[in-house]
Amino acid sequence: MLYLEQTRTTTNYKKATSNMTTEYQKLTPSSETRGDGQFVKTLQGQFGEGVQGGTHVHKDWWAKTLSYDDVMNKVQHDIDNRNDIMIPAKNIIFNMNKDNALCITTPQGQQFIPTDWALQQLSTRMDAPSASALREMRNQQGYDKQDGELMVEYCNNYFRRVKDKNPTKEYRLRTYNDGTCRAFVTDKYSPINNIWFLECLKEFLPQARFSHWKGDEDTLMGNLLLPDTIMDYGQDDDTDYGGMVSISNCEIGKRRISQYPSIFRAICMNGCIWGQQKGTDVNRVHRGTIDLDALKVALAENIEFQLSILPDGIRKFLDTRSKEFDVKFTSHKGMVAAVASEFRLDKRLATNTLEQFVKHEFEHHNLFGVINSLTRAGQNFDNNTWVNVDTIGGKLMTMTASRWHNLQAKAQSMTDKDFEKAFSLTA
Repeated sequence: MLYLEQTRTTTNYKKATSNMTTEYQKLTPSSETRGDGQFVKTLQGQFGEGVQGGTHVHKDWWAKTLSYDDVMNKVQHDIDNRNDIMIPAKNIIFNMNKDNALCITTPQGQQFIPTDWALQQLSTRMDAPSASALREMRNQQGYDKQDGELMVEYCNNYFRRVKDKNPTKEYRLRTYNDGTCRAFVTDKYSPINNIWFLECLKEFLPQARFSHWKGDEDTLMGNLLLPDTIMDYGQDDDTDYGGMVSISNCEIGKRRISQYPSIFRAICMNGCIWGQQKGTDVNRVHRGTIDLDALKVALAENIEFQLSILPDGIRKFLDTRSKEFDVKFTSHKGMVAAVASEFRLDKRLATNTLEQFVKHEFEHHNLFGVINSLTRAGQNFDNNTWVNVDTIGGKLMTMTASRWHNLQAKAQSMTDKDFEKAFSLTA
């Protein structure tokens, strides 16, 4: 479980959601599509007749869906085979490799061949006339050393003006172990981590399955199918509807992070979606400082407000914001010390949790902020501690109102002697 996140201030929240629609409306099943997709229930396929139990998806198509682990293992494999390099303009050199291919070369002598997408981004950065010219130059039949030299001269010529204008300006190069450069962006580009996005979705919708998957090494793109066990359709005559959340994110800038819920009658054995009704989109560009706290809340509310989700994942996540403490009577230090005492945290972990609270969550006078601080701190320790801290975070998230009240009372009773016992001398 990633650390829970919330808006830091109203100003930051509005800034972070400036490219989002935050007024969500619940999707209402339409009588106009009544009966659409009914035929799917009797279709005979390779994996049997009709839909997978507890879903509105044909068994043949369900067999093609992916679990979170399937997708996250692939994403992690791709992460393990790449490296993002920050390099100032003055240190960027263009030359050829032994095969006469245009390469971006680092001061350490590493050579990376830019993909067509990276060439397009490079052309924009150096204000060259056309990215197509570079692409066509290297794709022409009979490409040879002379063509390579021309491409090198072209890039060095246009990029010299970038160096002259701002030699210390840093660029982010996404490079892979296969020797390719997949992205060439400025230091203002802020990729939203695919693992972070997946962890959020898994926290909200743990039983969902990925469908219509079109992702690659840098891109998430597909639908999350929701089983009936986490859907509440409200009316008996609407139980033939399925729930789905379409998601996408690209860490190299091909598309922004995006998510929209929808309801549908059925998904056929070949993936056709019948009677689909799409909801309101949440999207955010990868630029500037991105408030992940605000973004995560927006993603959760986008699903919660448009689809009827049983209070198992999303509502527990959002409800932690309502469990507040009054700083007139309960200090942040006292609250962290109470958690440390309750869950037997060692001094190093408790001290780091308090530091995280002061640095990141000081405006959050609630259980949300407590969990944030704890699970942020857990990421600074070994794997066993991290897993243990995430487990504690889960217990805090499901804490009853009476237990929360007792924890506050314990926090209010903390003395200097208790603080000495809970924290190291630097706290």
